[in-house]
Amino acid sequence: MKFKTLALAAMMAVAAPSFAAVQVAGDIGQAEYVFVATNAAGSYFQDLGATTGFIETNWGKTFSQAVAGTEWNKFLAFGGTNTTWAIIAAQPLGDGFAPGEINAWTTRNVNQALGTIQNSQSNDGTSNLAVSFLTADAKSSPKVADNRLASAFGTSAYFDNGTLSFNGFFNARNAVGTQASMVYLTSSNEISDLPSQFTVLNSTASFNGSTVTITTAVPEPSTYAMLAAGLAAVGFVARRRKSA
Repeated sequence: MKFKTLALAAMMAVAAPSFAAVQVAGDIGQAEYVFVATNAAGSYFQDLGATTGFIETNWGKTFSQAVAGTEWNKFLAFGGTNTTWAIIAAQPLGDGFAPGEINAWTTRNVNQALGTIQNSQSNDGTSNLAVSFLTADAKSSPKVADNRLASAFGTSAYFDNGTLSFNGFFNARNAVGTQASMVYLTSSNEISDLPSQFTVLNSTASFNGSTVTITTAVPEPSTYAMLAAGLAAVGFVARRRKSA
């Protein structure tokens, strides 16, 4: 718990700039997706500006955003190879283990099994990612709606494989050109070493080297009730947190 507490404190400290920072707080559904590409020479960060709620409620739609620009060119100039990428939204809303308190919506590696990351691992990895996103956002210049930053290996805003793998316990990265499924992670209960709760999302993501794409499918009729029940449960947790 000590790491998570420190991470949340640091997150609040770097959230001070008045520009429109990447959203990692607010109500459930307001967290924004971030795209990160990384290799041994450097990393590239881009605030996609699309919230988890927007993506998951626009069924049958495709959201795409290009990476071309000054910062992407800087990233390419670092000269790294074997680039991998991930799309993640991190939203720590508390410091406990109740479902819905610490949340991540993330791509997963094509070989990453589900149900293997534990509650404490998911919580600490998500909190660490939120800090890293805000750190990169704060260092980006100029400040625009979709802030971007290229960071060389070894600098404070560089994203290594461990950060993008929830401290090594859940691999969110894939090779360029690979389509990735997306999942929602949150604690399943108050027991730190039990498996974290996961939900396979109604969306897939891809990166072809120039464009980031998230595509949602139209759910089967039988899944609507299940989706509604899940949203109601998360909303209940959020209301309980506010009234505490």
